Amino acid sequence: MKNSYVILLVILLSSLKSFGQEITCEDFKNGTFLSPATEEVPLSYKIIRERNTQTEITEDPNGVLPPDFQKKQYVIIDWIDQCSYRAKYDESKMQMSQFHKLVNESGGILTEMLKIENGCFFYKSTLTVNGKTERLDGKMCIE
Repeated sequence: MKNSYVILLVILLSSLKSFGQEITCEDFKNGTFLSPATEEVPLSYKIIRERNTQTEITEDPNGVLPPDFQKKQYVIIDWIDQCSYRAKYDESKMQMSQFHKLVNESGGILTEMLKIENGCFFYKSTLTVNGKTERLDGKMCIE
């Protein structure tokens, strides 16, 4: 009788797992996401994404950003595959700073999703300017 309960429990647990929804890269193509502050990027920001466009809203509760910093930035996303994309700033929707222009002139920022865990994807972003590549790691979480 005890073995019957163990077998029933194993079957029940395995069926629950098979019906659970696994989060994939596709789940990060549309929606609202949060990117928490890190050592490299000390401010968090909200991302509103609709397939090939994205709005980034920087959260600055302590007022550390200079007054001319654009807290809302607009991005065009070019999907390379299911889990990687290249991002450029949308000059038709925002005033371009020297940094924004440099990013666009350099081909944009390449972001690769490395892993998905607990509703967040962990990524690496790279920007290559004049043959030198800079890397930034972070995570983006489903709101």
